[in-house]
Amino acid sequence: MPSYGSILGIDLRDTSVKLVELEKKKDKTLLKAWGLAEIPYELIDKHPQKEEAQAEALIKLIQGHKIKSREAVVVATGSDLSVKLFTLSKVSKDEAENVIRWKFAEEISFPIEEAIVDFYALPFENEFSEKVDYVAACMHNRLYHEIEYVTRRAGLRLAAITILPDCLVKLFEDEINKEKSAILSLLYMGRRAANISILKEGKLEFNRELIIGGENITLAMSGVLVSPEGRVEVTPEDAEKIKFEHGVPIDIETYPKLPQIPVSQLMAMVRPALERVKDEVMRTFEFYKGQTGEAAINKIIFTGGVSLTKNLPEYLSTTLGSNVVVPFATAGYQISDRLMNHERLESILPRFSGAIGAALIGNEKINLMPEEIKHHWRILLRRFLKPQFLISTFLGFLLFIYLALWLQSFSLGTELSRINRRIEEIKPRIAVLDVIQKTAQEEQKREVLIKSYGEKRSKVPENFDDLCRLIPQSVVINQLNFTPAELHLWGTAFERGDTAENILSQFVLALSASPRFEDIKLLQAQRNSDYENEAFNFEIIAKIKN
Repeated sequence: MPSYGSILGIDLRDTSVKLVELEKKKDKTLLKAWGLAEIPYELIDKHPQKEEAQAEALIKLIQGHKIKSREAVVVATGSDLSVKLFTLSKVSKDEAENVIRWKFAEEISFPIEEAIVDFYALPFENEFSEKVDYVAACMHNRLYHEIEYVTRRAGLRLAAITILPDCLVKLFEDEINKEKSAILSLLYMGRRAANISILKEGKLEFNRELIIGGENITLAMSGVLVSPEGRVEVTPEDAEKIKFEHGVPIDIETYPKLPQIPVSQLMAMVRPALERVKDEVMRTFEFYKGQTGEAAINKIIFTGGVSLTKNLPEYLSTTLGSNVVVPFATAGYQISDRLMNHERLESILPRFSGAIGAALIGNEKINLMPEEIKHHWRILLRRFLKPQFLISTFLGFLLFIYLALWLQSFSLGTELSRINRRIEEIKPRIAVLDVIQKTAQEEQKREVLIKSYGEKRSKVPENFDDLCRLIPQSVVINQLNFTPAELHLWGTAFERGDTAENILSQFVLALSASPRFEDIKLLQAQRNSDYENEAFNFEIIAKIKN
């Protein structure tokens, strides 16, 4: 289960679709939603019709309960799954995997090439031990594709495929730890199959799947009964209802009286089915004892839908000689107070032990998803960390560095050429600006001289003073002949706030309007193209009034 957030636990055993949503918070785990649906019994061995029906049932449960979480863990079951405990010498993980696959190849009914295998090592009993116990699971990849299709069709992301023994150990962890030194058995019984796990000191030591379940008891209770009132036919539906409401008939004196149904005959009919269940469980225990030399099973934790059948736990406890308990406790999680049908869930909680355990354990232990999906990054590392690939990658990296440096050098050379071309283009402008700057400096000097002349006004003829006043700032006098009778000017008018032509015209008009000059003549005005700004060279002659 993730450290925080929600996850779905899904159990697709037999014809039931069981779904729970658990949310991990900082200080607790809440069961927020649950759902149960049945698919038609006639689809149980039909593919892909069964998977289509399971997907549709999941979709309805998710939509009906407004479940938002999309990450799911599914518990795998069926004849295409095998769970074993192997004891091997201390070897590397890769070597252990090869040995485990080889051992499974001798036992499974399908090619090992079509199998998905996962395993984990159990804690050491003795740190100096030369042996290691492994819990291993092998599943046909067909079952993976069926589970993946159902979850994907329901809009879910498959996070892990786990196994029932790990789910039950996780779910009943507190119950197991209470008697950790004892030998315990986890017995999950559904409609068509049962799963038995045996634990010693809290560790899984044995697992077996039995093709026997509640359906065998139901069918045994079905048939034609003869009573003084006549013949009575008990259909499988009637038998299931009797089993659900009253349980299995063990003691004729304590079993409720049923109308028109002789309880004694019903008890005689069901007895062989009950004894078969007992015998299969007992045979499993005896096989375990013969393999390990251990003593009797101290306690049986009975769960699954069949564990809710009244009188059955008591019957198994009496006939097997072990204490049989059906836990309803919610260790490791709490049922949310906001959950609808709270009481209904608590009454059928053992039916959801597989789904709840799957949500709790997540991918902590067995995860029967293909390696390329489960550890895609690890597959990539194995593929790319080969010497030939590393050498090629290193050479490619060096080539990349060389190309990067060459491109940078080429880019810098191109930029330098562009800058040089730009400098060549703006050199004439720089020269013109230099001339303008010098002209401006000369003008500043002239202004300074004019200012100095103003201070010494009494020494300068008034005519020259007036002329200086009339010359615009953007007009430069290149040559001046000033006689008492005549004024002869050569200069240049520049564009400054107005066109050079207008400035020259204004200068001529200003001279004409002056009371000190008359007979003003503009002898010539010629455009000067030596400057970037507009400029006119001119020659003016004027007479000075007496």
